[in-house]
Amino acid sequence: MATTTDANAQFQLPEIHNFPPFFTRQPNEDTWKEQRRLWCDLILAFYRHHRRCTMSLAEAVTEPPFSNRQIHRSLRVDALREIVDDLVKQGKSETARHAARRYGSLATQQPPEVWAGMMHQWASDHGLCNAVLTLYELANGDDTVGQEFHDLDLATLRRSLEALQSQGKAQLFVGSSDDDVGVKFFA
Repeated sequence: MATTTDANAQFQLPEIHNFPPFFTRQPNEDTWKEQRRLWCDLILAFYRHHRRCTMSLAEAVTEPPFSNRQIHRSLRVDALREIVDDLVKQGKSETARHAARRYGSLATQQPPEVWAGMMHQWASDHGLCNAVLTLYELANGDDTVGQEFHDLDLATLRRSLEALQSQGKAQLFVGSSDDDVGVKFFA
């Protein structure tokens, strides 16, 4: 297995990651279908391991797992777009356009409603219903270390809390700026 490293963790890339044709869209439709499946599995595992939920398609192809410097290969943006489209069809990703660039917002671990349920359960279990928490405390605080939603990106966190708010299980509070947001969970 190949290994990629960040400051906190190692991820074991599958052997196919060292196979140059893996980075080229295959012309045979059955082969391309299997190749997309392998890429989808790799993306979901990689982003779950690194607790990342979003990526810029244009920027992603320059970094792991979409680039392998050892074999001098990178996946093309158009192939990655097709793979992300597969993830969208499977309900495991969302896409959004920001400015002139297309982004894939990967709900690689859970959809917002599932994150919402986890956060609400955590708040209930820790006696934090009716207390106001900042989004920073919720996503990065010492009390949430070890929770699946710890280090969740802000966009996914907000969508999850908005889902809770629409269910009447939480209320979001915005202070003087969008960065100054709090949440109050209800029992």
